[in-house]
Amino acid sequence: MRSWLALPLCALLPLKAPWFAAGAAVLGLWRLLAERRLYLGWAFAGLALLGALGQWFSYTGFVPALKPPSYIAPRAPATQVNPVGPYLYDLLGWNHEDGGHRGAQPVEEGFWRIPRHNPSSGREFREFLTDRWYPLEPGKTYTQSFYLRHDGREAQLRITFFTQRGHHPVPTQKELVAPGVWRVWASYTAQEGDSAVRAIDFFNEGGDYTYLEVGWPQLEEGSRPTPYRLGPTLKGLEWRLGWWVGAALLGFLVLQAGVWLLRVVPPSVVAWGVLLGMLAHLGYAGWQWLEAGPGARAAGLTPQPNFLGHGAVAAAGLVWALGGRRLGGVALAVAAATLWLSGSRTAFWALLLLGAAWGWSLGRYRWLALGAGGLLAGVALAEPELLGRLAQALTLDSNAQARLQFWQVAWQAFREHPLGGVGFGHFPLYFDLHPPRGAIEYSPGHAHNLGLQLLAEGGLLALVALGLWLAGVGWALARRRAWAALTLLGAVLLLNTTDFTFFSAWVYYPLLLAVAGALGPSANSHQAPIKPG
Repeated sequence: MRSWLALPLCALLPLKAPWFAAGAAVLGLWRLLAERRLYLGWAFAGLALLGALGQWFSYTGFVPALKPPSYIAPRAPATQVNPVGPYLYDLLGWNHEDGGHRGAQPVEEGFWRIPRHNPSSGREFREFLTDRWYPLEPGKTYTQSFYLRHDGREAQLRITFFTQRGHHPVPTQKELVAPGVWRVWASYTAQEGDSAVRAIDFFNEGGDYTYLEVGWPQLEEGSRPTPYRLGPTLKGLEWRLGWWVGAALLGFLVLQAGVWLLRVVPPSVVAWGVLLGMLAHLGYAGWQWLEAGPGARAAGLTPQPNFLGHGAVAAAGLVWALGGRRLGGVALAVAAATLWLSGSRTAFWALLLLGAAWGWSLGRYRWLALGAGGLLAGVALAEPELLGRLAQALTLDSNAQARLQFWQVAWQAFREHPLGGVGFGHFPLYFDLHPPRGAIEYSPGHAHNLGLQLLAEGGLLALVALGLWLAGVGWALARRRAWAALTLLGAVLLLNTTDFTFFSAWVYYPLLLAVAGALGPSANSHQAPIKPG
């Protein structure tokens, strides 16, 4: 009966992986104190220490001292609510006929240029805005401000505070602070029902200009603007150390819990639990897809669709490693359906790798399985619409081209700061400050490649840290001939050639549970475990 009590915990892994990790970490700490065994302790210690050392040497001085031209005398600083930030990649022009048009392009000195007329229709924009929302507190006064340049003699505009109650145009001040540069600002006192404001937001009220250049926007409490201050965009050393060491420590504790769990619970029961969680997640993602309609991408209970697809691949590999070929085959089919709903193209190739390895493991039936797989691949190539978004897995579309630009800038960040990179969490900011010519996207969440992400944000020390960890895990799996788990490790690395999901809870913890299944003796085995250490 005790074995089946593990089913709910294991079903959480593909559904809410962070919840599983929290429970497993507590269990791992308890077993660590009780048994004092350190499975792969040296590998996790090296990951934590070298990675933390990389963060210690990270360079964060790449953010310039932002001093836009201003002759405003310094005043006592007001309480800043949320700096809108100098990166206006989402600044758009809007009118009733065309809707919104994202036409902002970065220019020097932190300014972003947007045309007065829609380049497609030629119609004049009536409003310029960014679709970002910031909290308000009724009764308090707030000020929007930004710096402005344009190519004409005059540009008339009026700031509006757009809240849940609608537009609130307010008297707008325009103050010359340098030749050709104005500081534009306006204040508004929030009323009952105003819980958030869209900023920046202003109306076009005429002039002889053809484009505007807007920069250095700020939203703050108070009835007058203060000189521009860069918001808290940099991650402090404590946060960066905590992220890296926390990822290593949590992984270590989950591994210890997994070794103990698979010693007292048959691996097949754990595999059944994970498979049930996969089926539940598939059902929820299918409902999302039906609600959104054809062409949509489901995210399930994960932050975004790629996490859903990558997590399905990792969970399927785990079920195969613990439950054997039959359960593994069912899990691969469930993962294929989930992946199709997610539209994750990198996960498509990783699942093909897992499927080919699974088919090869069938012994005398391997050719039958591989032949069936080849037939399905032929049908998919003949009828690519059956694959949906996955049919674009080999096309170099704008999304793929944007990733090439991310890699270019990540490599540049590493070359400039090879030892410790620019610090974890800083690649998006670095990219915005060093955009390539003709940038397709701005503020990417990461470099979309595991190796380049580590080099950019952690330098050589971070890459060596993960390399040593991978070498230790790979050696332990090869020594135990855990080929299914070793294949899963390869699939996870393949997932991270064009993405960065290695440390995602939906990928990291299934991989560690598969490793745990190889390190310790199972409930049905009398083999001695690999020596802890």
